[in-house]
Amino acid sequence: MNEPFPEFSEPIGLFPLPNVVLLPGGTLPLQIYEPRYRTMVRDALNEQPVIAMALLRAGYEPYYYTNLARIYPIVCVGRIREHVKTPDGRYFLNLAGICRARVREENRSGTYRRALLEPMIPAASVVATDGEYAARNLLQKVVSAPVFDDLPHIKDCREMIASDVPLGDLTDRLAADLLPLDAVEIRQHILEEMDVFRRTGTLLNELRVLLEKRNLRRNRHDDDGRPRESMN
Repeated sequence: MNEPFPEFSEPIGLFPLPNVVLLPGGTLPLQIYEPRYRTMVRDALNEQPVIAMALLRAGYEPYYYTNLARIYPIVCVGRIREHVKTPDGRYFLNLAGICRARVREENRSGTYRRALLEPMIPAASVVATDGEYAARNLLQKVVSAPVFDDLPHIKDCREMIASDVPLGDLTDRLAADLLPLDAVEIRQHILEEMDVFRRTGTLLNELRVLLEKRNLRRNRHDDDGRPRESMN
């Protein structure tokens, strides 16, 4: 689902977290309970319903409850797709990733952080047809492995590889759906990488590692469950 592009002429609320990286095309379920971020969501719903997810840098702990913790300057802007407000003021929402953006200027004087963002638009150059074809084939080979059959979004991912979705969008969506949520460093690296082939290469490497881990786990399970001959 393609989300409408946000308006970048006004500051957008920043939601920095230490363990979450939203990617374009992905969906992130969130529970908003801190008062400052309840205010942020309320303001977004009254203005344009977008929030910029930012990853906190190491050493954030002493500053977490302030507006001073350092963040990575490349963020993902997400649109609030659905939301529910509970009687005690919390919000449950789904945030749909729209695009990459770079923090140009921050206002930290309010209840929560706001930033003027510059959208990171891919270069207009056309991806080489042969290179894209080869990249799709490699992605298909890895993602079609039976050991991935139980992943929640695998059917959609496999169908998308065979579609005409541009390689950059495809890579973002596969990374969002297939990489572990706690792989925040890799997700941030993919978010920051604007070169389509390098981004796809990073994803392929991570999927191969995941494939190997799942194969080892399955083989270990098979070995543990195999009947052994008695030693009579």
